[in-house]
Amino acid sequence: MLRTTSTAAIRAFRPVQLSAVTRRHNTTGSFSEKEKAEEAKYIRAKEAEQIKKLREELAKKQKEVDDLKAGKK
Repeated sequence: MLRTTSTAAIRAFRPVQLSAVTRRHNTTGSFSEKEKAEEAKYIRAKEAEQIKKLREELAKKQKEVDDLKAGKK
């Protein structure tokens, strides 16, 4: 009798435990997705800054080249 009561009690609590694990997993998953999105946003911003600096340097170098070409002619 004691054994069937224990098994019944375990069966009664099993769906609650599984749903708690599933809920925690989904929360972790959504946090992970948010974290990935924030990281991607940060990386895009840093890359945009680098591209801007490189374009400015390229413009300066191009001006130097143009000045040298104009001076030779």
